[in-house]
Amino acid sequence: MSIDRRFGVIAAALCVPLLAVSGWLLTYQWHAYADADQGLRAFQTYRSALLVAEKVSFERGPTNGVLGEDVPIPEARMAALHNARRDSDIRFRQLLDRLAASDCSQCVGKLVTVKQAQADLAAARANIDRLIQKPLAQRTDRELEEAVDRLVDVIPQFSSVTDASTAEIVKGDPDSLNCLMVARLAATLREQAGLLGSRFTPALASHRPLTEREQLAIELTRGRIDQLRALMLPRVQDHPAPARKAFVQVERQYFGDGLAYVAKVRELARRPEGAGLSTGFFAEQYVPLMRPIVDLRDEVLDLAETEVRSHRDTELALLVGTGSLALVLMGGLLLMVWLFREQVIRPFVEATRIVRALATGDHAVEVPLDVYRGEIGKLFNAVQILKTNNIERTRLEQERHRLIAELRTMAETDSLTQLLNRRAFEARARATCLKRDAREPELALIMFDIDHFKQINDTYGHAAGDYALQAVADLCRKTWRKEDIVARIGGEEFAVLMEVLDRAQAVSTAHRLQEKLSRTKVTDGQAWDFTITASFGIAFAARADSPDVSSLLKRADGLLYRAKLAGRNRIEVETGQASATEQESRR
Repeated sequence: MSIDRRFGVIAAALCVPLLAVSGWLLTYQWHAYADADQGLRAFQTYRSALLVAEKVSFERGPTNGVLGEDVPIPEARMAALHNARRDSDIRFRQLLDRLAASDCSQCVGKLVTVKQAQADLAAARANIDRLIQKPLAQRTDRELEEAVDRLVDVIPQFSSVTDASTAEIVKGDPDSLNCLMVARLAATLREQAGLLGSRFTPALASHRPLTEREQLAIELTRGRIDQLRALMLPRVQDHPAPARKAFVQVERQYFGDGLAYVAKVRELARRPEGAGLSTGFFAEQYVPLMRPIVDLRDEVLDLAETEVRSHRDTELALLVGTGSLALVLMGGLLLMVWLFREQVIRPFVEATRIVRALATGDHAVEVPLDVYRGEIGKLFNAVQILKTNNIERTRLEQERHRLIAELRTMAETDSLTQLLNRRAFEARARATCLKRDAREPELALIMFDIDHFKQINDTYGHAAGDYALQAVADLCRKTWRKEDIVARIGGEEFAVLMEVLDRAQAVSTAHRLQEKLSRTKVTDGQAWDFTITASFGIAFAARADSPDVSSLLKRADGLLYRAKLAGRNRIEVETGQASATEQESRR
C-alpha cells in the first residue's frame, strides 16, 4: 500500500467530526496542562537557582572584607563571612532537594551542574581560608585576584539551569516570558554589581592604586551594568505598579548612589597611596546599595509565579471539561493516532533525525533499511546512499586538510632541525618589524654559526655534522622564548629575532646559549665524541625606526664575520649607530 493511500485511509477516519475535534481538544489540552504544570515546577527551580546565585554573589562581600584584613582577622568579619556561607549552603541544599525530588527529563543534568557548582564553591572557599591565614603583607595581588575570580566563576554555572528552566516555563505559559526576562536581568545586574565591587579588592587589600588592567576590568563591568539598565527599562514599563516602583528604587539607590560611590572610590584609588579604604569598609558601604536590585527581582518573581500558577489552574479546568466530553470516543481515536504515528509520523521523524545527524558529521547513526516498505523504505535506501556519499566526502576533506597542513609545515620548516627556514624567518621578521609595542621597544637580530663546522664534517662525517646541527637546534628551543623567531638560515648558520626591553637582554640570552654549547657533548656513544662552539653577531634596531630585515641581517652577518676573524667562540655586539662593537669572549 502506497503512502498516499495509507494517509488517505487515516485522514478519512479522522474526518469523523466529533471524534476528531474531541480527540484533538483533549490531546491538546492535556499537553497544555502538562506543560503548564511542568512550567510551575520549573519556575520553582528557576527561582531557587537565582536565589543560590544571589547568595553566592553576596558571599563575595564578606569575603572581600576578610581578604583586606590582617591576621588575626577580626571576629566581626569572620562572623559575617560564616553567616554568608551558611546562607549560601542553605540555598544550595534547597535547590538540590528540589531537583532530586523532581522527575523532569532535564533535572538530572541540572542536578549534576548544581553539584559541580557546589564543589567549585567549596574549593574556592578552601583557597580563601588558606589565603587569610597569611599576614596581609604576604598576600600577593595575584592570589587575591585568583581568590575573587574563583568565587565569581561559580555564578555562570547556574546559567544552564535557569536557561533550561526558562524554556520549560515559557513552553507552559508564554505570557510569563517578560517577567522571567526582567527577573533574569535583575539577577544578572546584581551579579555584575557585586563583581564591580570585587574588582577593587586586590587594590584595596594591598593599599595601592588600581592597575590599568583593573581599570579596564572596572570599565567593562560598568559597561555591562549600563547595558543591563537599558535592557530592563523598557520591559519594566509593562509591569504593574509595584514592579515599576521597585525599579525606581533601583534607579535612585543603586544607579544613583551606588554607582556614584563606586566612582568616588575609583577616583581615590587612582592616587599613588591607594584609596585608603579597607575592603571591609568598602563592602559595608557598597553592598547595602544593591539591595533594591534584589527587591526588584523578588517583586517580579512574585508576579511571574502568580501568572504561571493562574495559567496552570486555568489549563487544569479546561482539561477536566474537555476530558469529560471526549472520554467515550478516546479509545478509537487513540488507535487511529497510534496508527498515524507508527505508519507516517515516526518514519519521517526518524528520517529527519538521521539526515540531521549526517549533516552534523555523525556517521555512526544507523539507517533502518529492512524495517519499512514502499516509499518510506525507498526513502531510507536513499538516506543510506546519502550516508555513504557523506562518509566519503568527509574522508576526502580530512585528507585534503591534512595534506595542506603538511605542505604548509614543509614550506616553512627546515627538515633537519625542525626550526624555521630562511624564507619563513624573513617573512615573520618583517611582520615583527612592522608591529608597534612600547613594552619592548628594541629589536635584536642575532646571527651565529658553528665554528669549524667543515672540520667536524671532514673529521667525523656528515652524520656527526647533522647531529651537531640538531643539538644546536635543541639548545635554541631551550634558550629562547616561544615568541622569539628562531631559524636555520644556512648550512651551519642560525638567526634569531628578539623583541627586547633593552640590549642587555639579547646579549645575556646569547651568552646563555654560548655557555650551554660549551657544556654540551655531541656523541653517538661509540665512534665520535666532541664539543662545539659558535660565533655570534648581534645587531640592534629601534622598533620606532621601522627597521629593514635585510639591513639587520647584513649588519649582524658583518658582526658574525668579525667574530670569526677575531678568533671564533665570541660575541660581537653592535654599539653606537652602526659599526662599533663590544667584544664578548668565552674561552
